[in-house]
Amino acid sequence: MEACKRFENTTAYLAHIAEDGREQTIQDHLKGTAELCMRFARSFDAEHQGTLLGLSHDIGKCSAPFQERLRGGKIVDHSTAGAYSCVEADPNAIWAACCVAGHHGGLPDVGNLRNDTPDDATLFGRLKRAYSGGIPPYEIPIPLPASALPKGYGQNALTDSFIIRMLYSCLVDADYLDTERFMSGGTAERATGEEISVLLHKLEQYIA
Repeated sequence: MEACKRFENTTAYLAHIAEDGREQTIQDHLKGTAELCMRFARSFDAEHQGTLLGLSHDIGKCSAPFQERLRGGKIVDHSTAGAYSCVEADPNAIWAACCVAGHHGGLPDVGNLRNDTPDDATLFGRLKRAYSGGIPPYEIPIPLPASALPKGYGQNALTDSFIIRMLYSCLVDADYLDTERFMSGGTAERATGEEISVLLHKLEQYIA
């Protein structure tokens, strides 16, 4: 079932409007976020997954209600659209749907595929709501790459949970950084921080 209408002209959709009136297109924001997310996820061999998350996370902004929101309209759920698009293309991409659905409000309770309804706030509830046409029609402005399970995913629930949280962290940081760089006119910078090996050594010393 086609839950959300696709359109052809996506050039007019915006992701952000700065206080000085500058506008960031959704294409620029998705590409910028995908580049950062891919770079962050590279350290655990998840560049492809990072790119998918970055390109899909805000496609729900390509809707008339969200564009009205940018100019003072009502709050709009824009993250469910990206989550739905991920699993619509690949039913195994629940890991991606979790990250995208929660990139503003936190990782959602996955819920129960059989029992959850479109009125539930769980991930499966939100996906069912999208499937039934319960979210605003949206466009997909950039072709999404094919989904692929992250390295190590599917071994056990604990590992899967950890991988999802790692990718979620990459997406949230990338999203905020790209947004801040636009809002500040490109001046936002971050220190690279310490290598994982150094942090692991500090952790082991603390535990000891």
